[in-house]
Amino acid sequence: MDKFELLKHYWGYSQFRPLQEKIIDAVLEGKDVLGLLPTGGGKSLCYQLPSLLLKGTVLVVSPLIALMEDQVKQAKAKGLKAMYFESHPKSLSIAKQLDNCIHGDYHLVYCSPERFLNSEFVQQLSSAKISLVAVDEAHCISEWGHDFRPAYRALSVLKTLFPHVGVLALTGSATPEVIKDIKVILNLEKALFFQRSFERTNIAYRIWKTEDKFTTILQLLKHHQGSGILYCNTRKQSEYLAQFLKENKFNADFFHGGLPDEEKKMKLTAWQQNETLLMVATTAFGMGIDKADVRLIIHLQLPSSIENYYQETGRAGRDQKPAFAYLLFHKGDVGELKSQFLDSLPTPQDIEGTYKDLCNFLQIAYGEGKDSFFLVNLPQFSIRYKRSANKIKRTLKLFEQAGVFQLIQNKETNLRIKTSASIEQLSLYSAKKEFSAQVLELLIRQHPQFTRVPILLNTSKMTKVLKCSKERLMESLETLKKQGFLKFDSLESTVYIQPLTPREDRYSILPVLDLAKKHYALKKSKVGAMIQYVKEESYCKRNALLRYFGEKLETNCGQCSANSCKSAYLEETDFKTKVIALLKTKPHSLQELKQKLYFEPQALEIQLRELLENHSIVEDQHHKYCWIYE
Repeated sequence: MDKFELLKHYWGYSQFRPLQEKIIDAVLEGKDVLGLLPTGGGKSLCYQLPSLLLKGTVLVVSPLIALMEDQVKQAKAKGLKAMYFESHPKSLSIAKQLDNCIHGDYHLVYCSPERFLNSEFVQQLSSAKISLVAVDEAHCISEWGHDFRPAYRALSVLKTLFPHVGVLALTGSATPEVIKDIKVILNLEKALFFQRSFERTNIAYRIWKTEDKFTTILQLLKHHQGSGILYCNTRKQSEYLAQFLKENKFNADFFHGGLPDEEKKMKLTAWQQNETLLMVATTAFGMGIDKADVRLIIHLQLPSSIENYYQETGRAGRDQKPAFAYLLFHKGDVGELKSQFLDSLPTPQDIEGTYKDLCNFLQIAYGEGKDSFFLVNLPQFSIRYKRSANKIKRTLKLFEQAGVFQLIQNKETNLRIKTSASIEQLSLYSAKKEFSAQVLELLIRQHPQFTRVPILLNTSKMTKVLKCSKERLMESLETLKKQGFLKFDSLESTVYIQPLTPREDRYSILPVLDLAKKHYALKKSKVGAMIQYVKEESYCKRNALLRYFGEKLETNCGQCSANSCKSAYLEETDFKTKVIALLKTKPHSLQELKQKLYFEPQALEIQLRELLENHSIVEDQHHKYCWIYE
């Protein structure tokens, strides 16, 4: 079959999306390619389809395990032979997985960038018959990118490892500076460059100023039907808002990084199949999810960068039908954004102090520690040295990015568990024959204090005692959670640290201090650009996004919230008529008007002020507006 027949047979499409065919043709000719296809542009097809025509295996470097799992699952469903390198305790050893990769005649093999930090892995992988290397989310290679991953820098070895194999680097959002970095680090200066416009003509970008975000959300959801994503900056906010929406009869759920993997999969599947319409989520939700019929994106707080905002709003309208992206904003949001993303960054004092404290905590002598592994209990370290757990994690990340440490997450899952049930209720249930009752009985026996205070539970130890799989344990805990006996969340409490240099206090932290200075300047620049984007009311929002990514467009979009575009879709006279018509039927409070009408919050305030000044309405003792003019 040729490329068109393959496209129809495996993907069900009769034609390629813009630039896909050109990229695929260049890849099939063995050329190096850098492709910039904004969110929804169909990046994965650019290496998946060639895997059916090239002799050998396409190696795909991808940043997220969940993304690799999803793509392998989808590829297998289409009939492609695919695998990814797993790190699960139940999976095969890496050596055996590599052997399968080399001899298994796979179309696609997915791999995380961290694998390339292992010299033995790289050496064995060089024996595989690789026909193409695809680097997905290539912007992660640049320290000026919004998702910088230090391990991506190890991919500079690709041209040495596979000198006669084409490299395809793909990204959905990158500034000109990041594109330059990708070319230099991956040695793609001579690569063919294909860039699709960042313009999404079917998305209306609207920024609404409101002091009552939850009421405004209800207003939007009543006006816009269909699937949607509501982005929050914290896990607690996502849970609270999802509960609020459920109480108001909306089909909603929440999603964040603290959920167990099985629960994440269940929630994602329910949303993808429209069993759940609205997903309230942190930024942990969305990467690699290709759901075509998302009609609405709402941001409750300001994103940390234009890149994140563009990527998250770009998850709407992938079916090319009209979609809306609302960013809800009030005057306190600017200070909150600076506090969350600038004030929380480690200072030079944080970096120096954390390094010395950590060396003392781990008993690393001066001049020692290089290449050894140390298991760090982060909560214990945080308490002993009275340091913020969040600051510790950020500081360690800087040490990793600067090449001083390598961080390895401990694969054991720890759960913080608590209960509001009485001992009598717990004991009554634990006497049952269900497996979940056995789990509860063991909890009571081993951790009697969990009826009074939250406890930290190591799932690996518990599975050994119960002689069950982790999956079965988590299912039982979920059952107990649904029945109201338990509440729990996942904790990243331990991490392995491998110092890559001996302990030399001042010398070791110099590159970290330099990197921290650059990070602060970069974050400050990105936060400033986000604030300017929100505050600037006269300039077309779509054009502002395009300008940020190096594009220019003179005509306005006619559908965003900028003053230059509002007049194209906002019928103020009709809105005023609707307000008057409602007030003529009976008195309405501000909340009642908001719930019945679709409008920008400021517009209602202007109309009510005008009607009050004209003595057409009055506000009664119940704070309701009454029509009096005849």
